Amino acid sequence: MPKRSSESIRFAQFLYEEDLVSVTFLKQLQPVSAGGAQIGPFEEGKEGKIPLWVAKALEADGVVKINWEEGSLKPSELYKLSWKEEKNEGISQLPKHFYPKLRALLCALNEAIKKNPTHTLLNEQRQSLMKAQDLINCRLQKILRLAMERNPSKALTEALEPEERALYSAIRSEIDDWRLKLLSEETKRGE
Repeated sequence: MPKRSSESIRFAQFLYEEDLVSVTFLKQLQPVSAGGAQIGPFEEGKEGKIPLWVAKALEADGVVKINWEEGSLKPSELYKLSWKEEKNEGISQLPKHFYPKLRALLCALNEAIKKNPTHTLLNEQRQSLMKAQDLINCRLQKILRLAMERNPSKALTEALEPEERALYSAIRSEIDDWRLKLLSEETKRGE
């Protein structure tokens, strides 16, 4: 796992893109090699599972339709997760690949608004962004508290998403270093 929190965000996105998604084949697909793996053959009308990044490329070419309903984040789910996080003292467990799915949700809403800017879509986008920021801020406060603890609970640190775990580790390391330097003799002498 990457050390820097910004690297962990990219790495988590990479893992999300590598996950298998359900697709329906709109055209027959002969066996192809993608990313070192063999994909296909698939008949028209059949369903299958392929890596998300491959599915996006094939969808752009009109070969597949991605079944986004399965495994995607919906605004209503985001609202529930945000509410649950605010009410819970500890850090709640989020769905697998939560942050990449959150970015996909916000991107999908933006794209839908570009095509058809209705009041309903604009309101849903605004509410989703607000709830996402609320959830992130709430979790950030909990991560900061957790980073300051001398012996944090393993259950709490395991509830962190990979992106959060990298941030937690970086903050905790800085806090530990700062505490050490405050009490160090070398600091007193200016060494």
